[in-house]
Amino acid sequence: MLRLPKLLDDGCVLQSSMPVAIWGWAEPGCRVSVGLQGQTVAGTADQHGSWSVELDPLTSGGPYTLSVRAEDSERMDREVYVGEVYLCAGQSNMELPMAWVKPEYPSEFEREPDTLLRQYKVVPQYDFEGPRHDHEQAGWSVCDEQGVSGFSAIGYFFGRMLREHLGVPVGLLNVSLGGSPIESWMSAESLQDFPEILQKLQPYAGKGVAEERSRKSIAARDHWYQQLGYDQAPHTGSWLPLGQWDWRHDKSVDADPKLLQWCPMSLPNFFSDQGLSGFRGELELRKTVYLPASAAGRPALLQLGTMSDAEHTWLNGQLLGGRTNQYEPRDYDIPAGVLREGRNELLIRLVCEHTAGRVTPGKSMTLTVGDDVRDLGGVWQYAVRHQADQDCPWEDFARWKPVGLYNAMLAPCMLYRVRAVLWYQGESNTGGFAPLYQDMLADLIDSWRNGWNQKRLPFLIVQLPNFAIDCIGEDGGWPVVREAQWKVARMVPDAATVVTLDAGDWNDLHPAHKKTIAERLFQAARQLVYGESLPVRQPQLTEAKVSDGSVVLAFGDYPIASNKGDAAAGSVPSRISTIDGHEPGEFAFVWSDGGTVSANASIEGSHITLPMPNRTPDELRYAWRNNPDDGLLCNEYGVLVAPFRLRLHDLALGQRRQSREVQ
Repeated sequence: MLRLPKLLDDGCVLQSSMPVAIWGWAEPGCRVSVGLQGQTVAGTADQHGSWSVELDPLTSGGPYTLSVRAEDSERMDREVYVGEVYLCAGQSNMELPMAWVKPEYPSEFEREPDTLLRQYKVVPQYDFEGPRHDHEQAGWSVCDEQGVSGFSAIGYFFGRMLREHLGVPVGLLNVSLGGSPIESWMSAESLQDFPEILQKLQPYAGKGVAEERSRKSIAARDHWYQQLGYDQAPHTGSWLPLGQWDWRHDKSVDADPKLLQWCPMSLPNFFSDQGLSGFRGELELRKTVYLPASAAGRPALLQLGTMSDAEHTWLNGQLLGGRTNQYEPRDYDIPAGVLREGRNELLIRLVCEHTAGRVTPGKSMTLTVGDDVRDLGGVWQYAVRHQADQDCPWEDFARWKPVGLYNAMLAPCMLYRVRAVLWYQGESNTGGFAPLYQDMLADLIDSWRNGWNQKRLPFLIVQLPNFAIDCIGEDGGWPVVREAQWKVARMVPDAATVVTLDAGDWNDLHPAHKKTIAERLFQAARQLVYGESLPVRQPQLTEAKVSDGSVVLAFGDYPIASNKGDAAAGSVPSRISTIDGHEPGEFAFVWSDGGTVSANASIEGSHITLPMPNRTPDELRYAWRNNPDDGLLCNEYGVLVAPFRLRLHDLALGQRRQSREVQ
């Protein structure tokens, strides 16, 4: 009957230098003793069989033996480590595994195993009834040749930097799910102030209702795919599948190719720009690649970028693999013996679920054989195999609804001590409810700190990077969420936001530059979490005024750990420049009637001056676009200025008030 939670399985990493809870289940009334690092404590299981004890702060190192004994002589031993534990939470850019970015960081997969860097990955589950006590599926893995591919890329790079810096075991709790909005990670109590958000849960209330809605939506998707000749839609149970889309071997890849009507197409490109406006269905894409004798039979790497939506790819008749969504890179290893001297035939069968089909522009399409990299972009041949008369139905992702992930994935972690939280989320809240994000994030932080009973639980927040391709116009959602993420770190104690405007890709919701972001989180952690004094500081707007027909902005560098941005925090004037060497860009004057005009800016030391137009604007905005990318401001350490907007009317009022006070 004695049982421990999955978090306390063999290989777990416990937090050092603070009291640590050990808990589990036994027969009601049973006395349970726990021993670790020379300590022995005991507790009694309550009427429901739950028990919990607290150990005094532990010393980093390991492995140690955690011994748990029940009075009926039942005993459980666990091999544990003690070090630094971080909660890695959010949506797909936190969940995104190292396997996804292997082509960008191949040397990371050639490192010696690091048995003291470990990840606890929670398999996605949801529950609308209430918080669970344990995870249904989860487990610890070690950073070795087998395990590294499944590590969160952000968590891996951050954890490796922490390992090198502190030299202690590091545990990463990977509690994340692609596509999840912030409300799915909030408790029912913390959502009481957001009734419009809680209303989203009403259609899913009741036993089995959510499951039935999900089942029906999947059946509708299956039916759509069946019309194209597939048994069912590709399902993986995860927004980030990183898995093969199974192919029926009795379905001929070359079925009647001569009966198809072939046309040229330039790739990569949007299909709507290639004579396929409004198309949804199945395409076949072909290209002939001619190779020298030196390439014949050698292993190689095929990289086709990303494409909408699900595909299978063959080379010389051999299936290389299939992917199920528009986000995953089509990176395929070509085994030895497949490439030929002379003519090689590439074939892709691509299902476009909606009318925004593409092989993503700006992505490289290459074949790499040794040191030889061949560009596969340019003219391809395409044929329409099946055309659908309507879009593929969307799956009803019940797991994204309010409180579901909090209850099933997060709540079971809350007895487990952590040093801090890495939070990378917000893409799914850039829609109509974006103005609520600031208050929701502040409430989430407060709720989690209460749940962990850690008043000082530092939060390191990733501000959304630049992005464009799937945004429906400049509706303001992305800038509003970025502003909220920045403001929360200014108003909530023990929180810091790292700016990542230069770490995204305009054509990819999941940029591969995860090491860059992890480095910025690590710099913030050293200052906020560990209290180190570093020269790297965050530039912030310290003063704005209207003078002689111009707006004059002043910037100061502050420790990243500073919340207030005041003189007491140790501000020094920023040495402002631009990250790309261009003239400062991304400034715009805005009027309340919708008018907008770019603002010319000049830099002098820590000040920026922007001449006002003849017609007095209502606002000045900086980097207030989905994809700001020209003349972004930074300080001498390359740390970027966060996007902001200023009400010029308020500036004028403030100056008049100051004038009256002086008089």
